[in-house]
Amino acid sequence: MPSTPVRRHPVVLRILLAAAVAASAGCGDAFTLPPASLETAELTVTLYALTGTPISTPSAYNLLTLAAVRTDRTSDLDFAFDIGPDSSFGAGTAGATVAVLLPRGAVGLSEDGGLQISSLPLDSIVLAPERGYEERAGVVIDSGAVIIAASRKQNCNFGFVRPRYAKLRVEALDLVQRSVTLRLVVNPNCGYRGLGPGVPQQ
Repeated sequence: MPSTPVRRHPVVLRILLAAAVAASAGCGDAFTLPPASLETAELTVTLYALTGTPISTPSAYNLLTLAAVRTDRTSDLDFAFDIGPDSSFGAGTAGATVAVLLPRGAVGLSEDGGLQISSLPLDSIVLAPERGYEERAGVVIDSGAVIIAASRKQNCNFGFVRPRYAKLRVEALDLVQRSVTLRLVVNPNCGYRGLGPGVPQQ
């Protein structure tokens, strides 16, 4: 017996087409993130080494809350600061004292987010890279060093899981006081990598 063709109502066809377009848009394309609404934030922060400083001083930074934090009070942090012999961190010149920024994975926390050195001037960096972040080892710093950071991944709108991004420059490094002062530019929009002024478009 011949089959009878199935005719779909035009309204049903429009609904099916809209659903197909929505499904294809949700397959991980960064441009399907909800529009960014917040301007990049610029701030200066001073951190004190994890070792050799009073426990009451902040040694880490939370890119989600834009706050310096004490590691004895919270593990909600994205990177920490320390100073020590090169053998402590497996970086730097043998026998030298080195200053490092440490991603979460280097301080015993989950390997989520990371850091990478940039050879570009801070103001020239307008887009954070998607890959290449060091998640497990410290990044050696000195005065003038420029670093790009990715935070812990967050649930953005529409089900996307992405980090927030920042760029920073070492403004001052004091090995005696065991402190570092950083200039940061942070993009508070989940998943957007733009690090220029204003509301990011990427």
